[in-house]
Amino acid sequence: MSTPDRWDAAPCGLLVLDPDGTVAAANDQLTTWTGLAGDAVGRTRFGDLLSVGGRIYWETHLAPRLQLEGRLDEVTVELRGPQGRVPVLLTAVTDPGGPVRIALHGAAERMRFERELRSARQAAQQWADRVAVLQTVTAGLSRVSTADGVAQVLLAAATGPLGATSAAVWTATADGLRLHSVRGDHPTLPTPDVVGTGEGAVSAADGTVQVPLPGAEDLRGVLTLAHLAAPTPELDLPVLTAVAQQAGIALDRARLHEQSAGVARVLQRSMLTAPVQPDHLELATRYLPAAEDAVVGGDWYDAFLCQDGTTWLVVGDVAGHDIGAAAVMGQIRNLLRGIAYTQQQSPARVLTAVDQAMAGLGVPSLATVVALRVEQTPDDRAAGVRRVRWSNAGHPAPVHIPRHGTPASLTTPPELLLGAFPDVERTDHELDLHPGDTMLLYTDGLTERRHSDLDTGTRWLLDTLGRHSAERLEDLCDHLLRTVADHLDDDVALLALRAHTEDAPRPAEAGPVRLPEDHPAT
Repeated sequence: MSTPDRWDAAPCGLLVLDPDGTVAAANDQLTTWTGLAGDAVGRTRFGDLLSVGGRIYWETHLAPRLQLEGRLDEVTVELRGPQGRVPVLLTAVTDPGGPVRIALHGAAERMRFERELRSARQAAQQWADRVAVLQTVTAGLSRVSTADGVAQVLLAAATGPLGATSAAVWTATADGLRLHSVRGDHPTLPTPDVVGTGEGAVSAADGTVQVPLPGAEDLRGVLTLAHLAAPTPELDLPVLTAVAQQAGIALDRARLHEQSAGVARVLQRSMLTAPVQPDHLELATRYLPAAEDAVVGGDWYDAFLCQDGTTWLVVGDVAGHDIGAAAVMGQIRNLLRGIAYTQQQSPARVLTAVDQAMAGLGVPSLATVVALRVEQTPDDRAAGVRRVRWSNAGHPAPVHIPRHGTPASLTTPPELLLGAFPDVERTDHELDLHPGDTMLLYTDGLTERRHSDLDTGTRWLLDTLGRHSAERLEDLCDHLLRTVADHLDDDVALLALRAHTEDAPRPAEAGPVRLPEDHPAT
C-alpha cells in the first residue's frame, strides 16, 4: 500500500496545518467526520472544523500552548460534523515556524465510559454521604439518655446533612402527638395517615417529609422536615426511615431511663433528708448533680442526733450515677447512722464497724466517707467551746473556717476507702470549735476539674471561703454552687455547720431548732 493509501485508510483523522492554522492536508476519516470538501482544503482554518466552544478553546488555549511546548497529547475537543458534534482526542506536534501535524481519535466510547464512571462515583459518594448521616445520628443517639437529647440530635441532622431549613420533633402522648422541639420556621403538623401507619418516611407533594419514629411496641413520635434545599431523592427516604428507627429505639431507652431515674430520685430524696438543727448549731445542706440528666448518683450527706446528745455530720460518695449507686449509697448511709446511734463510739470506731458490716452483709461497693461528731463536755460548755472529732475514709478533707482567721483544710494521713478491708484500723482527729466557727464537708465534685489538679481546686475553695466566710451559712453554700454550676464534672454534696454562742438566743438567721420528736437527748 502506497503512502497516500495508508494516509487515507488510517482509522483516525489526520491533517496537516500551515503555520497560520489553515488545513493543508486531511485524510478521508477527517473529511467523513467533518464533511470537509476536497476543494476546501487550503481555504479552511482548523478552528472552523470545531464546535463553538472547541474553537474558542483551540484559539485561546491549545494553539498558544502548542507553539510554546511543541506538543499536545490526548486533549478532548469536538468537531462539527453533518450528523452533529463528534468528540475526539487531539494529539498534535509542531516545530517552531513549521507545519502542525494533528491526529484525531474518536472518543465517543471513551467519553461514554467516563460519564458512566462519573455517575458511578457520584452514586458511591451519595451512598457514602448517607452512611455518614446514619453514623452521625447513631453516634449522637448513643450519647443521650433523654427525650430532649434525642430531639436535639434529630433536629441537628435534619437541618444539617439532610438539607431541611425547618424541622420539628413531635412526641407521642396519651392525648396524641405533642410538639416537643422545633428548629427553623413554623413546624409542619403530621398527617393522620402517617401517624396511623408508622411504617416509613413519606414525601409530600409540597416537598415536606414526615418520618414516623417507631418504638418497640408503638409509635414514639414523628419527625417533620420542611423547606428542603432540594427535592428529597427517593433513595433518601430509606435513609430517613433508618434514622427514624434508631431514634425510636433511643426514645424507648429514654423512657426507660426516665422511669428508672424517677425511682432513683424518690430513693435519693428519701435519704437526702433535711438536717437536724440542734440548739446553737446551724446546719445547711446542698446537692447539685453534674448534668441535667445525671439526676441521681452516689453522693450523699447526713446529719443526725445521737441518743447521747452528740451531733453527727457525714458526707460520702459511692461511684456511679444510677439507681444501683443510689441503692448502695442508701445501704451504707443507713448502716453508718444505725451503728453510730446504737454504739455511741468515736467516728473511727464507727467507720471500722461499717467496714465489717459491709463485708459481712455483702455490700458490693467502695465508698469515700468523712464522719464528724460534735461533742461537748461540761468543762467545754463552761469554756464556751465544742469539740469536733472526725475520721476520714479516703474522702476530701473537711474545711475549718474560724470566725477570725484563715480557712484551713483538715488534711490527715490518708486512710483506705470503706469496703476495701474489713479490719483496717482507722484514726480519730480532734479540733476545738469556737462560737462563729464554720465546718464544711463536701464531695470531690466541688473541687475536681477535668483540666486541673486537685490541689488547684482546693486552693480555689479555701480562697473563696476566706473571702465569703462572713456570709450567712445558707448564702455561703449557695455562692459555692453558683460558682461551679456551669462547669461541673461530678455531682456535689455539701454539708456546712456553724457554731453559735450559747450565752445568747439562737440567731434568727439560723432558723428554728429542729430535732426528732421524742428523742432521748431532747
